[in-house]
Amino acid sequence: MIKQVPLLEDSEIGRLSSHEAEQLQEQARAYLLEQAQEQVGRSELMKRLEAGTLSRSALQKFWLNWHSQVWEINSLITASYHLFTPFFKRNLDLLALFADKVADEMIHPKPPGHMLVVWEQGEIFGLTRDQMLHYSIDPECRALMEWHRGLLHEGTMFEFWTMISYEEYTGYWSKDFWQALAERYGYHRAQVPYFKIHEEADLEEHDGIMGHAMFNWIVLRRMLEQGEGRLRPGFSIRYIIDTELTFRRRFLDACAGGSESANGH
Repeated sequence: MIKQVPLLEDSEIGRLSSHEAEQLQEQARAYLLEQAQEQVGRSELMKRLEAGTLSRSALQKFWLNWHSQVWEINSLITASYHLFTPFFKRNLDLLALFADKVADEMIHPKPPGHMLVVWEQGEIFGLTRDQMLHYSIDPECRALMEWHRGLLHEGTMFEFWTMISYEEYTGYWSKDFWQALAERYGYHRAQVPYFKIHEEADLEEHDGIMGHAMFNWIVLRRMLEQGEGRLRPGFSIRYIIDTELTFRRRFLDACAGGSESANGH
């Protein structure tokens, strides 16, 4: 008799067959994408952006906070390359793909990687690199960064990887963002480099590198097949997804109104 695939709410997940792991991964993916569109795609900032009513100060405030978030998550993914070494030693076929993913963030288009594009995008939005580097991130936005750091250093690999599976939606969100900038604010393709790069990097193979979203789901499924789907008491796949989306929506909502502080503290 084939055992039932655990629900997304389960706090204990044993070793699954390949079929069961694929089923659970697809359940998680479908839930994440649906809820992300509801929570993030319909956040106050995104609604105002798509309506063409987001102020310049709000866009700048968002980018000042987002700059820190990008720096933080890229650093954490690099740190995870060390912390999760045991798993990748047991799965050497995934190691080169993981190295590609880490390197992509750090050396494309050249060192220090995607941060160059973050600075370029911020300058297009009217900010200086100095403002971005020295901005004191708003508490409502810092919560997302602390959640990520806590999962990496206090949680399990499975919890962290469930969280970064959000990267697929980042690709779709990036497309929505740059299209709104183009349609409502008159930005052309050369003026949305950050969003174009992340739409491509997260969703498509690029320069021989697997799309980040596909790689994340492959790793998650492999963990389920090998009994590595370990969760702490009180955690579940659904809980991690819901918490990630809650913090992201609060991040965006905190920036939607704009502020004079967008010019730096």
